[in-house]
Amino acid sequence: MSNINQYNMKEKFLNALSDALEMETSQINMEDKFREYENYSSLTELSVLAMLDSDFGIEIEMKEFNNYETVEDLLKLVSERSDK
Repeated sequence: MSNINQYNMKEKFLNALSDALEMETSQINMEDKFREYENYSSLTELSVLAMLDSDFGIEIEMKEFNNYETVEDLLKLVSERSDK
């Protein structure tokens, strides 16, 4: 993937994640453990899973999702498996 495509994917992902988490993009850092965000709950977790599916075509089981800890982990997942 070219640097431009990687940048576009990162921007698209961060915008989608910020919407799912109901946060500003500027509040999200790659090294953050997303489950530690103040507003993270079971509902926002479902929003993140739905976003991965609808925006990036990634269907993921909760068991696998639990292996991801940081925002960067999710971006790597999207970069490797996205079909959009």
